[in-house]
Amino acid sequence: MGIMYKEINAKKKAPVVINIFIVLSLMIALSNMLETIKIKNFSLGIITNPALGIITTAFIVFQIFRCRVSYKYSIIGDQLIIHRLTQNDHQAVKCINLNDIKYVGKPSGCMGKYALKETKSYSCTLRIFNALCCVYKTDEGYKKFYFQPSEKLVDKIKGYMQ
Repeated sequence: MGIMYKEINAKKKAPVVINIFIVLSLMIALSNMLETIKIKNFSLGIITNPALGIITTAFIVFQIFRCRVSYKYSIIGDQLIIHRLTQNDHQAVKCINLNDIKYVGKPSGCMGKYALKETKSYSCTLRIFNALCCVYKTDEGYKKFYFQPSEKLVDKIKGYMQ
């Protein structure tokens, strides 16, 4: 009997705004400190201020683009389907038969057990220690991806694996 379940994993915006505020504050403080350093009557800030501006702008743009991406995890019948959602695009990035899943859990639990051909991340965070790991078998060998499902989704996947 097939089951149906779906959930959406989106990046929370409050931590991003706080991170941007902290980085801006640190860059302003660093810029002010570097302005006071002079080497042979040459202000170091002339060189470092544009560089700090470019780095800060790149960081802010990177954070904003990461907020626009979310993932939808669905179980339909015996398939785990992962969709990548952006503001104007909806794309299925992975479709896995639940029978092919060999492991779901903490990344440390699958280290060295499988000869992996590919590793992907379908998570809204860069920190892998917050994500879970899923190892599944394909024709080419074992593949792994990181994702951030709820406990309910993990229970459904593990229930199907048994």
